[in-house]
This record gives sequence, structure tokens and C-alpha cells, in this order.
Amino acid sequence: MNQSMGPKVVVADTNGIVRETISAHLERHCGATVVAQTKDGYQTLKSCRQLLPDLLLLDMAVSHPNGTEVLTRLRAPLPSMKVIVVSDDPKISTAFVALSQGVVSILSRSASADDYVNAVRAAVSGHTYLPVKLVQEFVHARRKFIRSGNIFGLSSREIEVLEAWLGGSSSKELANSLDISVRTVETHRHNIYRKTDCSSIQELERIMMTI
Repeated sequence: MNQSMGPKVVVADTNGIVRETISAHLERHCGATVVAQTKDGYQTLKSCRQLLPDLLLLDMAVSHPNGTEVLTRLRAPLPSMKVIVVSDDPKISTAFVALSQGVVSILSRSASADDYVNAVRAAVSGHTYLPVKLVQEFVHARRKFIRSGNIFGLSSREIEVLEAWLGGSSSKELANSLDISVRTVETHRHNIYRKTDCSSIQELERIMMTI
């Protein structure tokens, strides 16, 4: 990253006013050069591949394709590009997935303009910038890791249920294979969702890499 000239940045956000405001703020306070403002996944992919920015500021709410797909498609061709993501309500489960995909900083939708500046400055310096709430959740998760051997505090039986569940097994099949009741299987599923802070099986599939 060329720090003397300031980073080249692509700002991807679904809201035009946000794109313009953040772009102006970064150019004014970070010495950044915003080389493109994009509103969807397609424009973001095209701009990053053509302009080779130092940093991508990515609203995870973009579509066609979505933010997660954008990260996946850009990781291999642009390994040195730093990425800051903006999410409605960053959760520890989605944070782990994002960080594993090369994201250096995570901002909430309610972040201030100064938060954006601090995140960009941290990225330029090779550091990570996270919301205080998320850092506190990481600390709590670390304690769970020490106690249980996995970052979400899942029991060995819950991990067993999760693996079988993601493998396509139904509740009845799980109950039969584990010699437990269907109700117990559903209790384990509820606990898995609660502990991982996930709300869908797709999110659970993505966090399996961290267990």
C-alpha cells in the first residue's frame, strides 16, 4: 500500500448519500484517493479488478452478488487488497467468517464518520479495527474456548449434532443414530443457534471452519 500518496479506495455501499459522504470524509482526513464508488456487487467486483485499489470499504448489504460472495471472488485475485466491511449488527459468528476471508476491520451500520477514518488508518498501518462490543464478545468467546476447546462453547454432543445436521440428517435420523429422543435433538439445535448467535443453517455452515 502506498502510504506516502494515501491509499486508493473503492467505496461500495447501497446508499448513495453514504457513499458520497464517506468518500469525501476519507479523502479529507485520510489522504485517501477514492477511485470508485459502487452500489452493488457487480460494480464492486469490476472496479476492484480493473483499478486494483489498496483498500475496499464494503457494505455487506450489497447484492448481485452479495457481500459474502464479493469477498470470496476477490480474495484470490487480489490477496494484498485490504477490506473493511460494514454490517447492520456485527456478530461474532459473522466476524470470524469475515476475518477468515481477509477482512481487516469491521464496522457497524451506526459507525460514525470518525470510525471510518480510524478503520482506514488502522488498515494502512497493518492493524485491525473492531467495534468495542465485538471485542468484548471476542474476549468472552476466548474464555469459552479455554473451557470447552471451541470458540463457541459447544459441547462435544452439540458438535456431533451440528456435523450430522449439516451433513443432511433429519431430526429423526439424528435421534436414531445418537440413541436420543427427537426432542433432545431439537434442544441441542436450539442451544447451537443460541451459542453461535446464528440464525440460519447457512451461517452455521460458514462457522464450521472455526470449530
